[in-house]
Order: sequence, then C-alpha cells, then structure tokens
Amino acid sequence: MDKTAAFRGDRLKMLREEHDWSQRELARHCGFSEAQIGKYESGYSDPAAATLIVIADTLKVSADYLLGRSDIPYILPETSLNDDELNLIRLYRQDSWPGVIKLGAERITK
Repeated sequence: MDKTAAFRGDRLKMLREEHDWSQRELARHCGFSEAQIGKYESGYSDPAAATLIVIADTLKVSADYLLGRSDIPYILPETSLNDDELNLIRLYRQDSWPGVIKLGAERITK
C-alpha cells in the first residue's frame, strides 16, 4: 500500500452512484456546492481534512478509503478480523447474499 495519500475522485463518484445520488444531492447532504463535488470527482481539487471527514461520514466509509490508503471502504468496529473475514464482510456489503453464496460454493468445490 502506498504511504502517500491522494484523494480518489473515482471512489467518490462510485460511492455517490451507489447511493443513487447526483453531485447536487451529495453536495446537499454534505453542505458543499455541487461544483466542489465535481472538482473532487474529476481530480481538479482535493478536499481539506475537515471536508474529507464530512464526505466520509456522509458516505459511511473511511477517509483512508477515499485517500487510497485502504482498499476496504467501510469502517469495521472489530479490527481483529482476519483477511478472509474482512473480505467476506466486504463481499456481503457489495453483493449481498448472492455474492457470499457464490464465494462459499467456490470454496467448497476446491
């Protein structure tokens, strides 16, 4: 994992779209302008730390995910989970039960 932190506008856009929000709707939820959200998504501008926190909290993801420091988007309350457990939770949040069942079937047939 790269130790430098560069805001990932692509992840912001993906998360916004997962919520079925327009840039205007995300801006309203965060208390920012629509233009600013567009600048963050396009990579034209990076948010300040306080702004990053608001965006992360609004989208219910970690700031580290938005900065590209982690590939796990969600903050998990239990940090003692192993990689398989973290991947299972991520898969469930991404694909719900069909994804978990598919993974289970793949593991069983191996």
